[in-house]
Amino acid sequence: MATKNASTGYTPFHLHLGRTPRLLPPLTPEHINQVRDDFPNDIANALEAIVCLKTDIADAHDALLASRIAQANAANAHRSADPSFEVGDLVYLSTAHRRREYLNGNNKRVAK
Repeated sequence: MATKNASTGYTPFHLHLGRTPRLLPPLTPEHINQVRDDFPNDIANALEAIVCLKTDIADAHDALLASRIAQANAANAHRSADPSFEVGDLVYLSTAHRRREYLNGNNKRVAK
């Protein structure tokens, strides 16, 4: 859960809780007190943490949209042109899925 997402630039833990996890839990009393001091304990600090978390989530959302657009542009760059058909052209038509649609349409019909 501590690996940064390439698209957002944030870890899932950070986006969910607003901070990064500690690798080892604090084992001594002075470290435990330091961890308690790191957490917001009044309303102003709590509101600041909430705003920071909302900003991080908005940044991650924007980064996801930007990466989605970049991926779509990269995929469209290699896409071939749409085929053009004229009246009278001979084409192959796959009807493999049509039997299932016909059978699911109405109980009074059967496939021949």
